[in-house]
Amino acid sequence: MTGTAASSNSEFDVILIAPNVSEQMGGEAIKALQIYLELERQGVRVHQITHERVQPELTKNHPQMSVSYVSDTAIEKTLHRGKIFEQLLNMVFLHAAARQARIVLQKSPDAVVHFTSPVSPVLPYPVLPNAKVVIGPINGNIHYPPAFRHREKLAYKVRRWLHPSMQFMHRISFAGKRTANALLVAGGKRTYESLRMAGCRNEQLVDSIDSGIMDRLYQSPRITHEGTNFRFFHNGRLVEHKGTDLIIKSLLKTKNPIELDIIGRGPELGNLRALVQQLSLDNRVRFIEWVPDHSKLADMLRQYRAFVFPSLAEANGIVVQEAMVQGLPVIACNWGGPSLLVTPETGILIDPISEDYVIDQLASSMDLLAEDGALAESMSIQARSRAYENGYLWSGVIRDWRKIYAKVTASRVTSRA
Repeated sequence: MTGTAASSNSEFDVILIAPNVSEQMGGEAIKALQIYLELERQGVRVHQITHERVQPELTKNHPQMSVSYVSDTAIEKTLHRGKIFEQLLNMVFLHAAARQARIVLQKSPDAVVHFTSPVSPVLPYPVLPNAKVVIGPINGNIHYPPAFRHREKLAYKVRRWLHPSMQFMHRISFAGKRTANALLVAGGKRTYESLRMAGCRNEQLVDSIDSGIMDRLYQSPRITHEGTNFRFFHNGRLVEHKGTDLIIKSLLKTKNPIELDIIGRGPELGNLRALVQQLSLDNRVRFIEWVPDHSKLADMLRQYRAFVFPSLAEANGIVVQEAMVQGLPVIACNWGGPSLLVTPETGILIDPISEDYVIDQLASSMDLLAEDGALAESMSIQARSRAYENGYLWSGVIRDWRKIYAKVTASRVTSRA
């Protein structure tokens, strides 16, 4: 592992640990970067431990960051070749990062060590003796709805089958979570149950938002709605569990000429294009694979009536939060993360009781919102209000976490007295 990229002579308040901190490597990596930047913005002395694969980007775009890099080992290079070894790769990184944290703690013994990712409830974490440790937000134990289990790939099935055994192993073999001072829980009841299975104590568990969204989205004017609007969009990485095909199939059931824009790339892109051609929906579905200037995406979304996101295994749903704060009603499945974010006042939740039912309800929901501008406007107002009041903005999320850091520090000080 290399040394720090910025001066570490002064003490730190918080030491963050995440394998990827980047604007180019997907949601978890972007989230890790935003956590660092918001803590710094709020005046917290923060140090980041991450993998050397992101060093060129951080050096170029964020030269002010105080950061240590974990280097690739021969084991990591071997494991990285196979997706099935992802959890083992995460474990190797976490243990290497913990060794680096011990070095940083020598100069900052009172710093809080916060493992911000990965955040699986079944992933073993290392023990850092005598350190103040926060892990999370943990958001997992999410599986396909029973009516959609036929869609599960083998990896999902195995993960679901092995979950109780893995958590039992935590009780007897892995103490990282059980010895942490605080576990931030963002997945609701399912994640609480999973952590308790692993032997975690109620006093460790703290409610938290899974992720924040950039404050600038709230500062921009709310998207308003009136009259009819037949344009809807779906946004995100195109993978099987997102349920994008369900939206496409639902267009055959709408009574209005609903148009759908699909924003994103992924392994399902080819299959989805083929489905659109098979159903002769080329004139109603448009694929927008990439928006080069992400800062212009918010303005682009002003043309739509609502965001459609029938994901079948979504632990959180950052894209749902982003839509809500901009004033877009959300149509989603009443399952996983979106069910914790969307209310009847801010969108439409569809019970995933069967594939045909979801397709029918997607069609009727889009028809309803397309025709009823007043309803869409009411949902828009309530969505933005809920996003702000429930602390979806990064500034609010980090303020809440700072209170947890203070409580952890105070409790440790008290225990030493």
